Amino acid sequence: MSGENTPRHGWGPMPLALKFLAVVMALWSLGALLNLPNLMDGGLPLFGVFVFGVAALAVVLFLDLVGPLIFFFALWNRKAWGPRWAAFYIGLFIVNSIVALVMVRAQLGSAQILGPMTASFLFLAVIFWKRDYFTQVG
Repeated sequence: MSGENTPRHGWGPMPLALKFLAVVMALWSLGALLNLPNLMDGGLPLFGVFVFGVAALAVVLFLDLVGPLIFFFALWNRKAWGPRWAAFYIGLFIVNSIVALVMVRAQLGSAQILGPMTASFLFLAVIFWKRDYFTQVG
């Protein structure tokens, strides 16, 4: 196949690791949306304090829906800023998790914090491992 016929964006040229990551992130987002009523009622930690209701909704929408959607756009269209965006919004999630580990571990438990934080580190590792995909077109 010549370079002219190779798609420059979309699912086809995407490395398998990024395809797998996209599916996992999409499932994560779906899970967060399905759990949203519980998070709004029970609260979630935001930099050491629990937020409820609309504030919890805003956190979930940004970290679990808008952030990944913007990343998916960058991934699909091979935007060079994609890894930087992922570092920003996943980095916020990781920093929030570290603060939660120190401040609210007694209420949530370590596993509830360390599991998602570890997954976020893995997401970033895959993104930065395959960051060349975002700059190679054609």
